[in-house]
Amino acid sequence: MKKNVRTIASLFTTAVLFAGSLTACGVQGSIAENNNAADPNAATETAKVDTASVETVTTQDTTAPSENKDFGTLNVSFPTGNIRVTVDILALEKGYFEEEGVEIVPIAIIGNDALTAINEDGGQLDILTAGFVGDVQAIGAGYDLKFVGGTAVEGGAVIAKKGNADKYKATDTLINFDEVTTAKIGFKRNEAAWIVTRQYLLDNGVDVGVIEAIEDEDTGNISYYGDDTATAQAVQKGEIELGFLPMEFALLYADAYDLEVVAAAGDLSPNYVCCREVTSSKRYTEKYDSFVAYETARIRAFEYYKQGETDDAVKADVVNTVANYSGKETDYVETYLYGGVTKFAVDPNTTGIENYVEAAYNSGVFASSAVDFGSYDIQKNVDTSAYKQALDNLIDANPENAFYASLLDEYEAAN
Repeated sequence: MKKNVRTIASLFTTAVLFAGSLTACGVQGSIAENNNAADPNAATETAKVDTASVETVTTQDTTAPSENKDFGTLNVSFPTGNIRVTVDILALEKGYFEEEGVEIVPIAIIGNDALTAINEDGGQLDILTAGFVGDVQAIGAGYDLKFVGGTAVEGGAVIAKKGNADKYKATDTLINFDEVTTAKIGFKRNEAAWIVTRQYLLDNGVDVGVIEAIEDEDTGNISYYGDDTATAQAVQKGEIELGFLPMEFALLYADAYDLEVVAAAGDLSPNYVCCREVTSSKRYTEKYDSFVAYETARIRAFEYYKQGETDDAVKADVVNTVANYSGKETDYVETYLYGGVTKFAVDPNTTGIENYVEAAYNSGVFASSAVDFGSYDIQKNVDTSAYKQALDNLIDANPENAFYASLLDEYEAAN
């Protein structure tokens, strides 16, 4: 990811108007907070694209069903303008959901409202596609939720003012522990990039007391900001020396606020979970066949997205499809999808969920929860069976498909 930073940053400076609509995956307000509060996964920007330039690419389809299927309907969150749900957008727009026999109704509901709509009987939502920390907080408040699939992984960054990043790097480790632990730092509360960095420090022998001293709000070297823009501006002004941001903000603001990336959080913790797909235990049981069909379509869409990494025609089609659906500019979408800003992953990733819950717990994110997530077994809230069934079905139908085989290897390593 590091080698793309300078190129991506220059592209992202053309998208400053999108700042208010970018998504910081996995960070939501506590379930105990106002359910109507703005959610960082929301995206309301509605810039138009030239739909006349959108081309359809036809590729050989070895997975389309030969018979009609009907596995019912699922109401799924498609946050307005949010392209971190690209896999779902592709599955919807390319017709994979329809081919697999599940009707998907996109619902523009997010955050705590979405979790309530999933958890309550008669609620209008079956699957929340964005976020993670808020989901765990909801479990701590008594919600009976299940993580059933993945949306994205990684996506955070450690930033410094231009010209200062090398000070915080090291040759034997990814960051210089002495410099990082004595720097003035700042971020939005519960920012994933700090949670991951904090755990990296712990895992590499930095004493927990040192970290806790940094985080002391009265005497420590820490500042909290209301949003990512304020964090970036604080680094520019010298109020803080290190900031922690979603990678898209780090790159978007690189030129405007004189920033550079010290380290990608994904380098500190490869494939750490970001957005997970969550439902309720009851809905998962009652609509299990619908979930299998849903995951089947998503795996196919993920395969199509990955083909775009080596096939320019497919890449252009993916970019245009997502841009047309979301209302984002095609240059922005291409950079976001294929420029190293984010990584998509459909696997539920039980190990990743456990690791991130541990890191978030260590950082105090769940301090006010009624559940002790230091000892709680989060595996109770993970069910990978629908995803695994979908993958097995695709492999049975396409035994020579190397991509599906690679997903099986990934599944067996992570679950």
